[in-house]
Amino acid sequence: MQQFAVDGWTLLYQMLYYFPWYVGLVLIPMAIRVAVERAIGIRPEAFEGKVSAPLLPFDMSYEVAFRTVTITALYYPLFEELLFRGLPYLFFGFLGVIIGSLVWVVMHPAWQLQYLSAFPLRKKIIFTLTSSSYYVANAVFYSMMWLDGAGLAAILYHIIHNGWLVFGDVIRQVELPTPWKRYRFVRRHPIGEEAPPSFRLFKKFRKPAKGDEPEEKLPLRFVVRKTRRSLADEVKEAKSFMFVRRKVKNEEYKRYNW
Repeated sequence: MQQFAVDGWTLLYQMLYYFPWYVGLVLIPMAIRVAVERAIGIRPEAFEGKVSAPLLPFDMSYEVAFRTVTITALYYPLFEELLFRGLPYLFFGFLGVIIGSLVWVVMHPAWQLQYLSAFPLRKKIIFTLTSSSYYVANAVFYSMMWLDGAGLAAILYHIIHNGWLVFGDVIRQVELPTPWKRYRFVRRHPIGEEAPPSFRLFKKFRKPAKGDEPEEKLPLRFVVRKTRRSLADEVKEAKSFMFVRRKVKNEEYKRYNW
């Protein structure tokens, strides 16, 4: 059975030794992938499943940010490296690493494509190719380390890589004051208030039936949202929103025909 136990100095040497490989097989392919996907209109924000409180003056609460960093930067790298490379190498050797890495590569575009259902087929195919190529390069990097007996270094590199990616995104959204965040007032439309004319283009309302109790009129509320984008960019993005007709399960709001 393979042995991966190393002392601290050996681990430090492995981290330094594989850094040029990390740049060549992870960072450079990532930059190429992002450039190609941005050129076809696919931005990294499309894959973010953000969870936030609806009326708080920030995009992500502290507890959600803590959970996101813990799962993405610690749990996922350890789980993926052990499941797709460590254990296959331990039981099946070189062939196990190859098969496990191929499954790991395919798993990424498999879940990412579900966020691109609104894009045309041509762009989804291009994304599949760019995403798969990027993760193939990543798999070569991590597999090379496992095959050289540097499995712990591979796990640490995976943790560091996921960590700086998710931390850079979370720090811009979490409810912590930072000097680079700008604030803008955003007008929110409560459910209980009659929709303005612009909303009537997308939502059709019917008059309440006789006997319905009048719904409480809620006042307009203003919330503060952090953003680093210009107003022109946000207006451009808002024009690209697509409104979907969806069935409402809540009986209280079935009086409206959404």
